Amino acid sequence: MSQSKQNLGMESLKTPEPLDDIVPLASEAFFPIRELSLKTGVNSVTLRAWERRYGLLKPKRTNKGHRLYDQGDVQRVEGILRWIQQGVAVSKVRALIDQGVMFDAVAPSNEWLEWQAALVKAADAFQGEKIEQMYQQIFSQYPADIAVRDWLLPSFEQLGKGAALAFCESIVMSCLIARVSSFKVQKKSAHNVLITGLSSQRSLWCYMAAAMLLDKGLSCCVVPNVLQSNDWLSLVEGVQAQSVLAFCESDLNNKAADLVCQMKQWQRPVAVIGASFWIAVNESNLIESQEVRIYSEAFDGVNDFIARVTFTANND
Repeated sequence: MSQSKQNLGMESLKTPEPLDDIVPLASEAFFPIRELSLKTGVNSVTLRAWERRYGLLKPKRTNKGHRLYDQGDVQRVEGILRWIQQGVAVSKVRALIDQGVMFDAVAPSNEWLEWQAALVKAADAFQGEKIEQMYQQIFSQYPADIAVRDWLLPSFEQLGKGAALAFCESIVMSCLIARVSSFKVQKKSAHNVLITGLSSQRSLWCYMAAAMLLDKGLSCCVVPNVLQSNDWLSLVEGVQAQSVLAFCESDLNNKAADLVCQMKQWQRPVAVIGASFWIAVNESNLIESQEVRIYSEAFDGVNDFIARVTFTANND
């Protein structure tokens, strides 16, 4: 494993900052960085990067130097996210906030186009180390869903098909696997999601989805290589999954409706993502249930699933 991956693992596994030496600042309104992460859906590594590199956050400190935040910081992070989601580079957000610029008064940044071009160039030259370096930089500065939407997916589309795309995807997936395996969920009681696929279908998407889910404080078990759909029930029960995200790019020989009926019996939120599977289900005139939903587009499906599962987890 490269040094960059080792650094990612060590940073993700840092011991949560204790509260045993909090400066008595007035009330219990102050909380540590792990709580800010849970409240905003931005992981602690990214929050620290925003503070150190760009001065976007200015936490108070305990006597021993541990960070403390309040509701005002939650609102500031939410504001930062709104700018980033509109395509503004994180390096430019502080100036916009300090100047009180309105959200609709700024054009999207060209930074993502530059990052996309750099990734395509590195992939075409089969520069694995360069791809890793870009991955580490972007995924430390941006939430995973933004990095996937604005960097990875457009770059993969530009690469088309062929050896360069396969090489790039393999490097990115190895980075994501390291991220998922080393990421420490802040709450032991976190909602547990099974992410899976048939015969390694969309393995890369399994790990991109896991990165997006982990940012939201959800626990993930990724098993992308199930051979038969009949094995899914044993897997769901074995890992004690509270919800399931499955990638399926085939119609399972016209058995899509039967599989959806089977999933309904699991009695937990389920999302199945795959264009051909979506078509098969719609052609069968099967009505989706509250528990089981089918999506043709991966990014939209994962985001809708996250919103649904996060709501469920917060109301359990």
